[in-house]
Amino acid sequence: MIEKKELLSENLKDFMDYSLEVMKSMDGAADHNPNEIEMVNDKIDNLKEYLDNLKASYNEHTQYGNGSAQAEISDIVL
Repeated sequence: MIEKKELLSENLKDFMDYSLEVMKSMDGAADHNPNEIEMVNDKIDNLKEYLDNLKASYNEHTQYGNGSAQAEISDIVL
């Protein structure tokens, strides 16, 4: 399992770094043997985990995703 980091920027960096690794592993796709195909598909599955961590981290760092309640109607300035 891929560990989610505390900081949004760390999760973004992990996702971007791993994305580049996945892209490099796809080079020569037309000539890949079954083992290479399985390896790339596994990397894509891992990339989905990195993306899920990035999404969760982003939502935790928004004003509505960090557990704070939405503003009451009386608190909204018109």
